[in-house]
Amino acid sequence: MDDGGPVGTHAERSDGSGGSDGSADEDRDGAAGGSPARDALGATPALSRLAEALLLAALAPLLPGVAHLRAGRIRAGALLLIVHAVLLAVAAVVAGSARASLLQLTVRPGWLLALITASILLAGLWAVLGAHSYAVLLPAGLPPAWRLAGGSAATVLCLLMTVPPLTLARYAYLQRDLVGSVFAGGASADRPAPAGPAGGAGAPGSSPASQRAPVPPGRLDLLLIGGDADVGRPGIRTDSMTLASVDTKTGDTVLLSLPRNLQHVPVWSGHGPVPFPEEELLNAVYQQGTLHPSVLRGGRYRDPGAELLKRTIGHILGRPVPYYAMVDMRSFRQIVDAMGGVRVCVGEAVPAPREQVPAGVLRPGCRRLGGREALWYGRSRTGSSDYSRMGRQKCLMWAIARQASPLTVLRSFQDLSQTFKSSVSTDLPQSLLPSLIELSGRVKDAEVTSVQFVPPLVQPGRPDYPQIRRLADRAVRESDQGPRGAAGLHSLGRSCT
Repeated sequence: MDDGGPVGTHAERSDGSGGSDGSADEDRDGAAGGSPARDALGATPALSRLAEALLLAALAPLLPGVAHLRAGRIRAGALLLIVHAVLLAVAAVVAGSARASLLQLTVRPGWLLALITASILLAGLWAVLGAHSYAVLLPAGLPPAWRLAGGSAATVLCLLMTVPPLTLARYAYLQRDLVGSVFAGGASADRPAPAGPAGGAGAPGSSPASQRAPVPPGRLDLLLIGGDADVGRPGIRTDSMTLASVDTKTGDTVLLSLPRNLQHVPVWSGHGPVPFPEEELLNAVYQQGTLHPSVLRGGRYRDPGAELLKRTIGHILGRPVPYYAMVDMRSFRQIVDAMGGVRVCVGEAVPAPREQVPAGVLRPGCRRLGGREALWYGRSRTGSSDYSRMGRQKCLMWAIARQASPLTVLRSFQDLSQTFKSSVSTDLPQSLLPSLIELSGRVKDAEVTSVQFVPPLVQPGRPDYPQIRRLADRAVRESDQGPRGAAGLHSLGRSCT
């Protein structure tokens, strides 16, 4: 009996000792690996809250204040949402009711500078808002590694938020640089020329570049010049010269095209005739003005050659020509490619220019032309004549004007702006650009007619200049009444499709 007691007591101690050792082992196991219950109630909710914080931080530019509401900061969240909703409503109303005015602001340097500043500020605001949205939802008790990962992810998100407004700022900068580089800062790029017998070439009005100048009442005449400066040939050869006369009320436009090989040219300085060899052609006038700017008598001009050509063509056609725009044909290919091509209806087979390798032929039919093919279509004289080329060039200009859209321009804006800076020159003033934007909307849907002063209408070797003036005057007067065969007036909408 005495033996049983000690034996029983030992057994109990042995059981108690074994139970105590088992609990210690469980505690050690829990400390090493963590129990499933603790994972479910501790780390997993914290990681879920971290993911939620990152998600709502990413939505901060679109739904500012939602993260604050989720964090229990009702006043701050509600205020952010209300301000955001009001700004969106105002933007929607302005975009819907003043769309044309907004488009005009894109050519005003002062407004573009304001847009650049506002976009940079907005980028900073979005980054701060995203960071704060993440901070108010950041769960406590995260392990250091997860806290570092979350902070890194939030930083990347905040940087990504700045991309849209900074992209807008870059586009505004490029546009402002383009306007400032290509267009004149005042109301007129050059000094107005006195009116001549056939109507001088003075530019109307004068106002600071920051103000909007209205288009003149009646018609606005703009000389469109296609320049070609090939390697190995001095100066620029103006192979394409077309006066665009636009009705500023309806947008109806008549294009008056003079052939490059017009002879016996009455070169006009704005003050009087300029000596010019009779055997020289019209496309040599530009070089004459470039080499002898003194014939313009007074003032400094951005491009004396273009100024003399502008005044001479105004004298030939009997119309005042206040402005010109010249495009370097070598860059025409890049412009068309940046637009994604242009759809043209080729009326007859057009062989490649002689200097082009490899040679080929554009077959008749309507198709989209890339930059190389469009330049081929507009410049080739192989198997045809200058006069056929003039007709194709006008169809090409008409097609580009009809097919260019804000979306097309925006898609390739950087390439287009750089190409325009290097290939376009004009004396159009910055102050006139907003009015021209408004006018271009009417021109796009208006009737465009054309007259080519070529055989049999005019003989370039012995031109009747009084007859040219009469035909030009008649074409302008009748441009809104449809084609008139006697005046050589043709609708581009019919002849180019």
